[in-house]
Amino acid sequence: MKPVFILLLCASLVACKKAQITETRSIGPDASWNDSSDVHPKNAALKALLEKYTKKGLPGISLLVNDRNGTWIGAAGKADIANNIDFVPGTVSKAASITKLLVGTLVFNLMEDSVHTGIGYKDLDTKINHWLPGRITNHIANGNEVTLGQCMKHETGIPDIIEQNSFYLAVLNNPNKKWQPEELLSYIYDKPAVFAPSDTAIYSNTNFILVAMIIEVQTGKKHSDLLKELILDPLGMMHTYYQPHDQLPNNVAQGYFDLYNNNTIVNVSNLVTGSGNGYGGIYSNVFDLFKFADALFIKKTLLKPSSMAIMQTWGKPDGSNLYGYAIQKSYMDNGIDSGIGHKGRDVGYSANLFYFPNKGVTHIFFVNYGTDGDSKLRQTFYDFVNELVNITLN
Repeated sequence: MKPVFILLLCASLVACKKAQITETRSIGPDASWNDSSDVHPKNAALKALLEKYTKKGLPGISLLVNDRNGTWIGAAGKADIANNIDFVPGTVSKAASITKLLVGTLVFNLMEDSVHTGIGYKDLDTKINHWLPGRITNHIANGNEVTLGQCMKHETGIPDIIEQNSFYLAVLNNPNKKWQPEELLSYIYDKPAVFAPSDTAIYSNTNFILVAMIIEVQTGKKHSDLLKELILDPLGMMHTYYQPHDQLPNNVAQGYFDLYNNNTIVNVSNLVTGSGNGYGGIYSNVFDLFKFADALFIKKTLLKPSSMAIMQTWGKPDGSNLYGYAIQKSYMDNGIDSGIGHKGRDVGYSANLFYFPNKGVTHIFFVNYGTDGDSKLRQTFYDFVNELVNITLN
């Protein structure tokens, strides 16, 4: 949550900066399989859901639901309001913190090949100062105490850079900046700890900056290159991009937010909040994210059973979420029907990737509206998600 003065300042600056994301000029690829959405038993309910919530103000939505009846895909609204470009199922949009699930999967992939990578499951209990120098860890709260695994489970007590007003001011003054990890960390240097390691769990994006840095120190390779080599390319995720390591295509949805909270949404696509450093920056579409979810959760070919079991070692609750290693358990009001995966929330974008193992249901969606900050449309978004979960699980 950011103070009002930050949002008002943002409103005055957005229009003055050249957007890194260009105007949306094409609508994205079609499904790579024969679309049988029209014969899915929940076709009418899901189509009505998207129409209902775009009429309520969410700019654009794409949705994929996979269950025992097959795969349903659909979309509604606009990917680019100014240019009247439709949001379609293949529209590429920002996955935000779903990036963490991909990066965490990469960590386990490296651990499975410990003979060559030199990092194994035991290193989840290794302190981060084993890899990172004192010039970094000495200035991070709990920096010489926390482990790699505690970073992946958000049990570090390390402050979140996204909660630092000074960082947001820097983003507003230079929205297209390609941030280096140590530049980002400087915004939480010498800040007090939020809690003692493992006392509780509170989500912090900073944790995954450290995870990405550890991957690179351990392997001698860029984590963005390893992500492509070991996950994206093998799965054929040809429409997935990692900003700013990849150039974004011209079918990326614009991102919007009601900055003044007056029912007028503004294009905020150019506000790049540190993308590409382990905690955010993946852009994708529902087709590609389903390839990932299918391999990880359904076919279980992406990681070994031992890795999946460790990944789903649930820690302490953080509100309505439980954290495993780079994975969330959410929608726990449903009891045994809760979902595993990850949420994505950013200034102008929202996304979900969840698998509900007891029901055999996967839902993946993108919305080009930001729900990380408060606005009148935030509750509309929450209502959309709650209704989606109810439709797909019942």
